Amino acid sequence: MPIISTNPYRGTRDFYPEDMVRRNYIFDTWRKVLIQNGFVEYDSSVVENAEIYLAKSGEELGSKQLYSFIDKGDRKIALRPEMTPTLARMVAGKFGEMRFPLRWFSIPNCFRYERPQKGRLREFWQLNVDIIGKEAGEVDLELLIVTAKMFLAFGADKSMFKIVFNHRQVLDKWLELNGLIAKKANIYQTIYSVLDNWTKVSVEESKINLKLVLTEPNINKLVNLCSKTGSEWDEYLQIAKTFPDIKMALELLPKIMPEVEFDFSPTIIRGLAYYTGLVMEGFNKNPISPRAMFGAGRYDDLLDLFGQKAPAVGVGIGDVTWADFLNDWNLWPDFEKDQKRVGILLLTPESINEVYAKTITNLNAQNIHFEIDYEYSRSENKRYESLKKRGCSEIIKV
Repeated sequence: MPIISTNPYRGTRDFYPEDMVRRNYIFDTWRKVLIQNGFVEYDSSVVENAEIYLAKSGEELGSKQLYSFIDKGDRKIALRPEMTPTLARMVAGKFGEMRFPLRWFSIPNCFRYERPQKGRLREFWQLNVDIIGKEAGEVDLELLIVTAKMFLAFGADKSMFKIVFNHRQVLDKWLELNGLIAKKANIYQTIYSVLDNWTKVSVEESKINLKLVLTEPNINKLVNLCSKTGSEWDEYLQIAKTFPDIKMALELLPKIMPEVEFDFSPTIIRGLAYYTGLVMEGFNKNPISPRAMFGAGRYDDLLDLFGQKAPAVGVGIGDVTWADFLNDWNLWPDFEKDQKRVGILLLTPESINEVYAKTITNLNAQNIHFEIDYEYSRSENKRYESLKKRGCSEIIKV
């Protein structure tokens, strides 16, 4: 019989006890912040009807990255690659019973068949935070604020992260006024692709790509806009202030959360066919590995697939990139120091009754964790040292 590898499936992880402590710390902190801010948790099965993704998520995610199979009832089933379509199905399913706006969150286990790399695995958990049933305005500001609060809850400060946001309609309006939105799809897509990658490549490389579809004067306009210089940037800000939701964010965020860096930038694009208003990304500012950690935005066609209509704004944050962020900035707490652990050394088998009737009851009442050593045949010194090595700061002999 061949020996089976002990490695987990590629792109997935095993969570040993020390790993679960860290994962639970992230999830529990997320939950605490969101519940304190009026959100409620929901969940659903990891198995979904595959057609929901084929119809809603686009070719890349809905087909190429989908873990799908035919079940015994000849139905095409998939492991969920994201939670949003399930959220839409659940809300549409009880639409008439809902009291909007909904402030919901979930931390689902998701699967995507793609090449594993830093910050991206085939299996992951993703925090989804959504506000459904309220038009753009105060709730968009609320989402920006609660997202920032999650960073602060882990001990991060503005030197470690920033939240960059934009508005798709502001950008479209500016491009239209400057004659840069063309009817040809390839021109439109090239401009947005260059903007989306603006911070990842040099200005010269961006110019080379823009030369394929734009004249030199128009290229200079875009460069000025993305660099936030000249009349182009002034014009962009003026357009932004005609949209009440963005005007509110620009004016109030510095006053409400001066301890957080919020940056309004035309280079935040997100999915072309998905978002309809506010878009934002959170960035790890670590100089060694700076990167976008998550994306968010307004998607007012969330329920269209199910024949309902309700505006929505939401954010999705993966556990992998969040753990990387905590690693980069050494923000993990000292779990052993924060949780007292007591060792119980049984002197004889007859001690078990007293241990469970009195000793453990007392430790439970104080929320103190414990380890029990039943190795009566070993010397007390060896048993004592064994409990110490297992993390016990105090030893009780019974």
